[in-house]
Amino acid sequence: MEKREDKFSPIIRRDTTWRSRGTRGVILVVLWGFIALVVLANLGFGLGWYSDSLVSLYLLFNLKVHGDSQLLLFIGILAVLTPIFCGWRWYRLSQKGGHR
Repeated sequence: MEKREDKFSPIIRRDTTWRSRGTRGVILVVLWGFIALVVLANLGFGLGWYSDSLVSLYLLFNLKVHGDSQLLLFIGILAVLTPIFCGWRWYRLSQKGGHR
């Protein structure tokens, strides 16, 4: 009798074109760059670094000087919701058939 090993692998692998990978890469770099600028502007004002470029960033992003607490609350909510979603998705993928 042959023993069959049924290995569970929740990772879905699909081949994508270089164009779609490149597009996603550019979008991610732009989004992370935007996030870095917003965090830099918030930290700069929080630490008392006032310069023309920092004020221009605040005007460009339409930020509030006291928006740090709202940003930290948003980051905290994401830090809680992301693992919950990942666990739920892992559970769904580990089910027989990997319900989509």
